[in-house]
Amino acid sequence: MPKQTMTFRAFIFFCATLVFLSSHPAYAQDIQPPEAFVGFKMGADYQLARWGKIVDYFRHVDDRSDRVTVRELGKTTEGRPFIIAEISSPQTAADFTKYRYIQRKIADPRLIQGAEEERRLLTEGKTVLFINCNIHSSEIASSQMALELLYDLAAGDSQDIREILASTIILLVPSANPDGLEMVIDWYERSIGKPWEGSGMPWAYHKYGGHDNNRDWFMLNLQETRLSTKVLYGEWFPHIVYDIHQMGSGGVRYFVPPFFNPKATNMDPLTEHLILLTGGHMAAELTRAGKRGVVHSALYDNWWQGGFRSTVYRHNMVGLLTEAAGVRIASPIFQVKSELRGGIRGLDDYAMTVNFPDPWPGGWWRLRDIVEYEKISCMSIFTLAARYRELFLSNTIKLAREAVERGGSVPPFAWLVPPDQRDTGSAIRMLEILQATGI
Repeated sequence: MPKQTMTFRAFIFFCATLVFLSSHPAYAQDIQPPEAFVGFKMGADYQLARWGKIVDYFRHVDDRSDRVTVRELGKTTEGRPFIIAEISSPQTAADFTKYRYIQRKIADPRLIQGAEEERRLLTEGKTVLFINCNIHSSEIASSQMALELLYDLAAGDSQDIREILASTIILLVPSANPDGLEMVIDWYERSIGKPWEGSGMPWAYHKYGGHDNNRDWFMLNLQETRLSTKVLYGEWFPHIVYDIHQMGSGGVRYFVPPFFNPKATNMDPLTEHLILLTGGHMAAELTRAGKRGVVHSALYDNWWQGGFRSTVYRHNMVGLLTEAAGVRIASPIFQVKSELRGGIRGLDDYAMTVNFPDPWPGGWWRLRDIVEYEKISCMSIFTLAARYRELFLSNTIKLAREAVERGGSVPPFAWLVPPDQRDTGSAIRMLEILQATGI
């Protein structure tokens, strides 16, 4: 073969290699999977990653991936770093400021200057999702799952991952209560091998809020709530907010939306149906993966509006909740089918029904099972959000416009706060809270 032809082919190969490397950064190969970094597989029996290790891993990924930015939003009540990972395609991640600006306009269409700009925003904008892990610190699986989820998004190269990254921005909080995470692990490690292994702590896992740290979203008394609220209503205005929880282990394995009655009267029907859409997609993906014991339209309602996933309804966001059957922190449990019970709202008996089509038959139930159910749920929501990107963006604009119109035609048109208050400080505090919560 002539030397000139060989040189040309070598040149073509060199160019192709440059193109490949430009879309697959060499340093991405340096991202360690979490089990290599931490020393065990996430969800392994009797093993838990502490907050310092979780933060170190998130920063490890940040240093090596052009898809991920990890920010410290501030300090927790006890002075630990409170972090969030912002994840998208390299092109999007290079200009998150631009996309926050787009989100602000989509959330408040009074800022949109005409139909042409609206079309541009719908074309350029991404579906933004906020994933909130481990707000209740004894419900620990999601804090561990977050490491695997981050790794898959930062290092994965499947068609599904690329589709998600191209059309979404994912905001991942690995623990909404890092102080409590440390307390729970301290107590659990003391308990291993004891008769009380994996039992609840004899003290609260938040210095001020205890378990009720998820009841603070309308008052903002806690530092952790204030940090997340700033992201929600001051920076990113996400379309979908997903709060990951665990529950008792006496019956169903996993709850997904839609919710049970009653429904809050001031919640838009369209939001309710978007919850139905996302919850149904989760349930289908879980069943497809062979995960049994999934129930919907049971247990949890949409009435009380003071928690993390329900407060966002008043901001035209799709708020989601899942609840996984718990274990003894990281110790596995074994349950025979005869021990499993119904007797809950929406499920009288532990038996096949239209909202519980594939009962779990019993057996071993481990922290790793919870990690897998939760990760499948996250990936399901991401895929749906990517494929229906314009639907979520345009619905946000529609809901916001209708709210503004009602504000001008349906009383009360305003609330007046007189300056001559008996307790001026409390009035100012109230107004500060309203402003911080995006009102």
